[in-house]
Amino acid sequence: MTLTFRASTGSDLEALLAFSTSEPVAWTVADRYRQESAARNHRPEWSFLAERDGRPVGRAIWWGGADAGAPSTLDDVIVSASEHGDRVAIAAGLIRTGAQAFGVLPEWIVDVAVDWHDDPSAVAAVSWRADAAQAAGLVRTTERVSVAWTPSAGVPDTGPFRFREGDDAEFTDLFARVTVGSLDAHTVATVERLGARGTAADDLDFYRSLPGRREDWRIAVDTDGLTVGFVLATRTAYDAAISSIGVLPQHRGRGVVDALLGEGLRVHADAGETRVVGTTDAANTPMRRAFERAGFVVTKRRIVFDT
Repeated sequence: MTLTFRASTGSDLEALLAFSTSEPVAWTVADRYRQESAARNHRPEWSFLAERDGRPVGRAIWWGGADAGAPSTLDDVIVSASEHGDRVAIAAGLIRTGAQAFGVLPEWIVDVAVDWHDDPSAVAAVSWRADAAQAAGLVRTTERVSVAWTPSAGVPDTGPFRFREGDDAEFTDLFARVTVGSLDAHTVATVERLGARGTAADDLDFYRSLPGRREDWRIAVDTDGLTVGFVLATRTAYDAAISSIGVLPQHRGRGVVDALLGEGLRVHADAGETRVVGTTDAANTPMRRAFERAGFVVTKRRIVFDT
């Protein structure tokens, strides 16, 4: 029997939306797909089908910005239960075919429950997806923790630090300097590929592409007038966010991260935001503890497959 992969067309909508899964991972329900499609975050040409002799047996749905020329993340891969023995090959084929069409291989994000490690069905669901990701070229796996803050937790004190704005050149320099000793897996991998300055330039392009106000990026200065770190109060497509936070290596261990989080939250609170989100690697214990001290609570975990 012949297995083929292709981008969907407008006439394939019902076939795409007919897929569902009982596995304990997040997936794109029909209403969500329609909403995202209306905003051009999902598109037929970013949604792929696997077919066996013309019968749909799998789907992959990528997400991107409304004005983007290519998607930035793979949100959803579902393979029919009848294809259990071939699900890794089908998922990998969908990912490779999409990557060839886009000219890039976006990261694949799989959202799971906070306690997913204790659920054998969740472990199994992540395991076969990891095998498919590896086969498709997404060879690096990182577990990340998603957190959220609401005003009831209070805005942390920013201590003796002063905060100011900065231009792109200054932030690029700071982005490069905080790569030293970073515990963030993506940063470490990008530095290996691009170097510190290349990573900083890449970061600047990414953060500038996010929603939110550029003037809400802050640089922290201590009582001696020394720059000690930065925080970017931005937005995701859905929430206010702390998108990046960094303490210069020589100033780590002084409580700077707590002040930076406090300033980012103050910016959002002053704007009337009722929810602020953030993420960090599960292995980054210092940042996880800083979020906890600032009143953030863990909402979910994310498995990120990347190159």
